[in-house]
Amino acid sequence: METNYSISRPELLTVTQGSRSWQGADQLWYADEWQQKAGCGPTTASVMTSYLAQTRKACSPLYPSGSWAQKDVLALMEEMWKFTTPGKHGVNTTHLFVKGLTAFAAAKGITLPLRELDIPRLRLARPTVDQCTAFLRSALGADQPVAWLNLHSGEVEGLDDWHWVTIIALEERRDGTELCTLLDSGKEYAVDFRLWFQTTKLGGGLVAPGVGV
Repeated sequence: METNYSISRPELLTVTQGSRSWQGADQLWYADEWQQKAGCGPTTASVMTSYLAQTRKACSPLYPSGSWAQKDVLALMEEMWKFTTPGKHGVNTTHLFVKGLTAFAAAKGITLPLRELDIPRLRLARPTVDQCTAFLRSALGADQPVAWLNLHSGEVEGLDDWHWVTIIALEERRDGTELCTLLDSGKEYAVDFRLWFQTTKLGGGLVAPGVGV
């Protein structure tokens, strides 16, 4: 039996500029070269907060305009950069992501609870893949996008290493495939999370809003 989980309004993540459109945001919109290289964390955080702001009245101060015009989304990304600022190794832990996003929300007068699930490099210290998919089900089932940190893509093609992306859907297939729909670089595509979990050498982690947000 196949089971699907998804945010309820993915169309809210369509960014436009004139006749052009993107799915989610793109870190290459930053003007600075270092921001373009290291900006996946604040870009992903911007996508998450903007969706929450558009779907929860209590979260609307996170992004009051709710605009998905490209220039306005870029302005949000620039503001987010000040809080989720990448260091020499980027935003390379879930803790750094949560710390920055929590501070951004606090500056807007919002207490934003966040849940994180680390997937360490050491395999014996990792949660199980079923615990990871339960985390995804819980978030997506509550209409919450999930930030995914991938430090090493393993055998998954098309997924950049040392990189944050936004998960907006999960399809659990009969053959054991855990197909995640991602937003990255202004595009939407899908990868097998189970294959990633089984083959990644460095791990990563997941971050989602607290239950009830």
